Amino acid sequence: MAKRSVEILGQRITNDVYSPDEVMPNEDELANSLGVSRATVRDAVKVLSGKGLVRTARRYGTRVRPVEEWNFLDGDVVSWHDPSHPRIKQIFAETTELRSVIEPAAAALAAKRGTAEQVQTLLKAAHAIHPAHVDVETLFAADCQFHVTLLDMTRNNVMRQMRQIILTMLRVSYEFGVVNPDNEKVSREGHIAVAEAIAARDHKAAQKAMSEMLELNRAIAEDYWLRT
Repeated sequence: MAKRSVEILGQRITNDVYSPDEVMPNEDELANSLGVSRATVRDAVKVLSGKGLVRTARRYGTRVRPVEEWNFLDGDVVSWHDPSHPRIKQIFAETTELRSVIEPAAAALAAKRGTAEQVQTLLKAAHAIHPAHVDVETLFAADCQFHVTLLDMTRNNVMRQMRQIILTMLRVSYEFGVVNPDNEKVSREGHIAVAEAIAARDHKAAQKAMSEMLELNRAIAEDYWLRT
């Protein structure tokens, strides 16, 4: 029940049932609405506080923090939004911008530092990305494998720790970009080009290929901004 309580309260906050800067209902009210104990509510609020969604103080209770203080690199904060929420457009656009900065540099490092075994894993994942022949779930799994492997190949511990961030961004890309029938599909050729450049140990070509592949995401993101 504790996990479900976190999810329900998180969904209420991200979907504006409790608005930014608004004081949330007290523990008794929240416990009654969730059908849980006050202790469970307190634990849930602690989790939400760690995600940047709320702050607590004795004088005024629990208050929803301003949106700009939320941790959008946390997959939960993103997934709790209703797909139709206008904020999703901004999240998609901004995460795409960040990917465009991080991943070309990661591709260059992967070409220099990745092992032969990792190269084979990357190539296999790239060739498994086949939009015309697999379902979205299979496509997403292959895409995740590709990007996680690429970050591991950098042998940079800080960059490796960004795996969850990249996967969160990728999930946003799929949920609000790839699955939209009006958008272009994931580039099989682009992923293969990146993998082959890395396999050839050509760091400049790898960086360029990754930048070109992400151009599709940027175009979709810019389109979202125009519709906002």
